[in-house]
Amino acid sequence: LKGVQDLLFRLFENRVVAVRRAALDLLEASQVVEGAGYQHALNTSLAVAADREVDGELRADAISFLALVRPEEHAELLKRLVDVQEPAAVQMAATRALGRIPGEVVGEFLISKWRVLAGPVRSHAAESMLQDPARFPQILDALQREEIQPWTLNFSQKRRLLMNRDAKIRDAARAILDEKPGEREAVVKRYQVALNTSGDSARGKRVFQETCAKCHKLDGTGAEVGPDLGTVRNRPASVLLADILIPSKSIAQKYEAYVVERASGGMSEGVIGSQTPTSLTLRQEEGKEVVIP
Repeated sequence: LKGVQDLLFRLFENRVVAVRRAALDLLEASQVVEGAGYQHALNTSLAVAADREVDGELRADAISFLALVRPEEHAELLKRLVDVQEPAAVQMAATRALGRIPGEVVGEFLISKWRVLAGPVRSHAAESMLQDPARFPQILDALQREEIQPWTLNFSQKRRLLMNRDAKIRDAARAILDEKPGEREAVVKRYQVALNTSGDSARGKRVFQETCAKCHKLDGTGAEVGPDLGTVRNRPASVLLADILIPSKSIAQKYEAYVVERASGGMSEGVIGSQTPTSLTLRQEEGKEVVIP
């Protein structure tokens, strides 16, 4: 086994992505033997993970290696890497690695970062929170205090809370995450009569151009602040009615709204577009973009 793992350690340092990740997957599936080969790969990974001059995907793989054996020894480095100035791949890898450290300290850290995490990173943070049952009460408390918003959890993550074997966790989750009967219907019911009338595509097109196109695209026209409306052509009219009247009920990932408070003063808001280690771009209505260092 040691000879095979020493070979895997050498292959892990290969610059070819497919080779490196295959070696990493095999190491993760086995019980790592801590010999000279492991120590060399560990030292290399520590240096690569912290080096902002190195390619983000290479750094992410190095971070994943640090999670293989006693990730708690690297907790401080991993926390520093969950930073908006780091590439998303680095943040996601650090978040996954932190998830392997049991206990509530990791949960407290991830909750403190929740509102500044981009959507994909936050999804990994939720997975990390749910890796340890000891953190389930933490995530429920954060949901109750609105430090975590229900829409930031995907279906699978919500289901793990709603269908938990622990009745205490399950009941608390349902009190927070289950829709309250009557609240949504009260808003939608007033407009249900519209579902029984005939549509007018010409008038609808004008409404789209004047209102919806500020944030949505359709047939190549409009701005990408919300999802392309071409993707909802086949949704039932009753579902579309609720989507229109209660737009925050279901927010597609990558289209969450953020508010950025500048150190120099003032705030900007929008949907996060491109990100680099040194800047992020906010997409706003009518196709406007704001680049923030």
